[in-house]
Amino acid sequence: MKWTPSLATGHATIDGQHRELFQCLADLEQAAAENSTMFAAYTLTRLKHYVRDHFADEEAVLRATDYPGLEAHIAEHQRFRAQLSELQVQSVNTDITPEMQAFLVDWLVNHIARVDLDYVPYLKQK
Repeated sequence: MKWTPSLATGHATIDGQHRELFQCLADLEQAAAENSTMFAAYTLTRLKHYVRDHFADEEAVLRATDYPGLEAHIAEHQRFRAQLSELQVQSVNTDITPEMQAFLVDWLVNHIARVDLDYVPYLKQK
């Protein structure tokens, strides 16, 4: 799965970070295809740290725009961070499964397309 322009928010930093998240998922897919447990564990850790930083940046931008959906957006970020931590723990005991990969890709695409694009009009107001 690759980032596409249809997922662009118009905010250069956020869009760059979204592209990097897609790269993390591509790396995870590669690690799984190569049965590289070490690379998969590293990639999940990198994804977890990158998600933390991206969510903080995105939430700061939304706070600055007075985005009315901010609290719900933050709650969705918190749920994903918890799910990602759970996947990271699971990956210690098992290889990265296709289901894990599908969850991460589905969440990212749906979150950007469904949730993140909702704030685009507020970015354009500031």
